[in-house]
Amino acid sequence: MPEWTDSALIIGIKKFAERDAVVSFLTQNHGRHSGLVRNAFSKRHAGDLQAGNLVQISWKARLEEHLGTVRAELLTSYAASVLDDSKRLTALSCLCAMSSLLPERENVPDFFQKTLEQIALLCFDGWETRYAKWEVDLLKALGFGLDLSVCAATGTTEELIYVSPKSGRAVSRQAGEPWRDKLLALPAFLKDDAAVSSDEEIKKALKLTGFFLENYVLKTLDCTIPAVRGRLIAAVTNGEAG
Repeated sequence: MPEWTDSALIIGIKKFAERDAVVSFLTQNHGRHSGLVRNAFSKRHAGDLQAGNLVQISWKARLEEHLGTVRAELLTSYAASVLDDSKRLTALSCLCAMSSLLPERENVPDFFQKTLEQIALLCFDGWETRYAKWEVDLLKALGFGLDLSVCAATGTTEELIYVSPKSGRAVSRQAGEPWRDKLLALPAFLKDDAAVSSDEEIKKALKLTGFFLENYVLKTLDCTIPAVRGRLIAAVTNGEAG
């Protein structure tokens, strides 16, 4: 009977029968993994099984390919720390929902750590910028990493202000000038530690990552972008609560 224990972020909860739930986790060493949690809505689990919380889980099943059952113990209640901030709560929901795009049971330890960091730092300023960078990490974890380090046409590292919509590689100002209307804008903060000058820069970054999510990743995975991403973009760029 296969079984293991791991640290995990809760990224989805679906009610099953009257008292149980099928819970989806982003685990440190076992990728995106689901399991049946018995009595998920009991007083014992009240507040524990919330999207974004960090838990220690024990998973077991009769066969490896089965759904399996899970026992979860709360480690850190990140959800509780953003309940009073609608924008950050929307960001937390988006981090969890977008993580659900990952292939099931494919080990992504680096991405787990990056996602845990994003959730842990949601209470601090600059979370909008960090979220945009996290979507670049998500693209990489999904198999479509962007190359923002050098110009695809000339090899230069100077004045990289565009991204090719075909290759996902950076393009310099000079090389991209003849095709600037067909290229995607590359905000400086995505490729280095440059400060974000305005919400418009974040909007451009999310437009860039959204393009590759829509046109490459999701067509391959045959799924759609979670609606909460649109609400987050509205909250960030229009100053509205998600």
